[in-house]
Parts: sequence; C-alpha cells; structure tokens
Amino acid sequence: MVSPMADAASTPSVPATATSPVRARPSRRSILLRIGLLAAIVGFVFVVVLPRVVDYDAVRAALAGLTAGQLALLFAATGLAYVANASPARLLVGGLSWRRAVAADLVGRAVASTIPGPSDVAIKSILYRQWAIPVKSANPGLVLASFFESLSSLVLPLIATIGVILTGHATSSRVVWLTIVGMVLFAIATLVLSAVVRSETIARIVGEWLDRIAHRIWRWFRRTPPEGIVEGVLEFRARSGDILSQRGLVGFAAAVGAKLGWFVVLELSLAAVGIDGEALPPSAVLAAMAVVGIVALVPITPGAIGVSEVAYIGLLSAVTGPDSAEQITAAVLLFRIVQWLGPIPIGWTLLVLIRGRHWTEVLAASQTAATPPSVKGSQGSSAF
Repeated sequence: MVSPMADAASTPSVPATATSPVRARPSRRSILLRIGLLAAIVGFVFVVVLPRVVDYDAVRAALAGLTAGQLALLFAATGLAYVANASPARLLVGGLSWRRAVAADLVGRAVASTIPGPSDVAIKSILYRQWAIPVKSANPGLVLASFFESLSSLVLPLIATIGVILTGHATSSRVVWLTIVGMVLFAIATLVLSAVVRSETIARIVGEWLDRIAHRIWRWFRRTPPEGIVEGVLEFRARSGDILSQRGLVGFAAAVGAKLGWFVVLELSLAAVGIDGEALPPSAVLAAMAVVGIVALVPITPGAIGVSEVAYIGLLSAVTGPDSAEQITAAVLLFRIVQWLGPIPIGWTLLVLIRGRHWTEVLAASQTAATPPSVKGSQGSSAF
C-alpha cells in the first residue's frame, strides 16, 4: 500500500530526562508469548466458538464464489480506507506528509493488533520524533487524532438515522436508542475536552482520574502502571488549544470520513457474498459498526480480534435472520481480513524498514505507552 520513498530524514538524538521510564528490550520469550497469545485467541474464536454457530462449508462456498472484479473493487476501497484512516493525523500533526501519515498509521495498526493497550500511540510518537517533527505539534495532534478516532464511532448511529429519514425507510427502535446514547456520550466527551482545554484545574482533575483508572487496570494485569499521566494531560492542554481552534473540526470530520470509508468496505464485502441493501439496510450496518467500535475501545484482545467478529456476526445476523448466518460470516471474515489482518504484515514490514535494527523497541515502548517515548541514539536509516 505504501511504497518506500527516498526522502530520508536525519534522526535527532533526544536525551532521556530524569522522569523518562526505563524501557528494557523485550526478550525473545516475551515476543513469542505475545504471538502465542494472539494465535490462541484466534484459534479459540474460529475453531471453538464460530463452528457452533455457522456451517464452515457454506462459508467457504460463499468466499469461493467471489469474482476477480469483486476482489479488485474491494481491495481498491480498502486502499482508500487505509489513506482515509491516516487523514486525521495528517491534518492535526504539523509537518506530517501523506506518505508518512499512512505509513505511521499502518505501523500503529499492526502494533495495536498484536500488543494490547495504546501501543499504537507510543510507536507513532517514536516515528514522528524520528522524522524530526516538533514535539509541540506532534504529541497534541497525535492525542487528538486518537481521541477523534474513538469519538467518531458515536456519530455513526446518527448518520444511519439521517440516512433512514432521507430514504424514507423504517428504522428499528434499537437504532434510535443507539443514536440517542451515542449523541449523549458524544456531547459529554466534547464538553470534557473543551473543559480540559479551557481550565487547568479541570485538566488536573481529569488527569488524576485517568491516573487512578490506569493504575487499577494495570494492577489487574500485574503490570507496572504508566507514569506522568497528570503531567501529560496538563501538557496536552497547554499545546492543543491552537490545534483545536484551527483544525479541530476538520480533523474530526476526517475521522468520521475514515469510519465511513470502512463502512463502504463492509458494504462491498456483504454485497460480494450476496447480501444486498434490502436484506440488510445500511442503517443496520452502520449501527453494528458503532456498537463494535464502542466495544473495541476496551482493550479486551489485541486489535479486538475475536470480539469484533463475534459482535459483527451476531448483530448483523439478528437483522437478516439465521438463514443468512453463513453469508454474514463470510462477509465479516472478508472484511476483517482486509481491515485487521492485512495491516499486520504490511505495518510490521514498514516498521522494520523505518526503524532498522531498533524495531523491537516498540514492544518495550508499549509497556509505558501513556508517556510519549523518547528517541535516543542512532535509529538506523529511514526509507521515509
């Protein structure tokens, strides 16, 4: 998707501060355990759970019926969705080019799909520093882009409801309630963000609240909690005001556009296996995407693997009925292959090209992902 280009940037040497956490290089055993955990989750979902619900022979038949034209159209839409997914960061991070935005987004998706937690934020921060993007514009823009990506899921039910009204179709009460809940949560999140930017006192309160939550969650998993969350929120407040006032609205619109790009990919996947808009209205598909997007905010599994597939199949099959369960499963598998599985080899390959022999540092950086990691020493040549 993203080809290396001869535009290498010199890597700055950033001295570690006294408050920077020490990140040890992960052992081979740690890497293998992470890969094994991911494989176990995939195996449990696709070998134990799904065979109890659908007929795999029917799923294989549905996938085998795909034409070359359908696959070409699906891959083209997927490529555009990859670019759209990087657009919020491209708009909110000053000095970030399109090719680097797409490359960093694919790397972040690959890392987040293998390592639980906000590991994508950590590695993007590393890449931005390697590309000599000023910290004052990089970190606030990165945080806002990640926040907008999560927040944009709450707008999808409203878009679905508006689409139903414009087309004159009936909508279910569940979609209406999901729209109301989504807009309430969206309003709360917007008010909190505005309050944090306007008031240092509120920013400190929010930071302390996030710090307590992080410590509890990390203790559940017997991991060392991240440090400097309160300071990070205060620093974000100090630097994000200008970005929000100048590019905040367009950045959020880009995040919503990215979600709609994946909606197109999912619709094409459904159409490819024979599920049309009459059997499964687009409003129901958007509502399902909203539910899965909200569920995926909780880092239950890396990249929400297993959780997303089961949720999509259950929600969409509830609309079409059990007779279409195999076709729905085939469409969801096709969609998740291009959305979740595809970026993993692409992203890790790009990471090795960009970071050289230092690429394994992203695993260590994920342990303290809440604090933007520093880039120290030589990082090797970058193809970007």
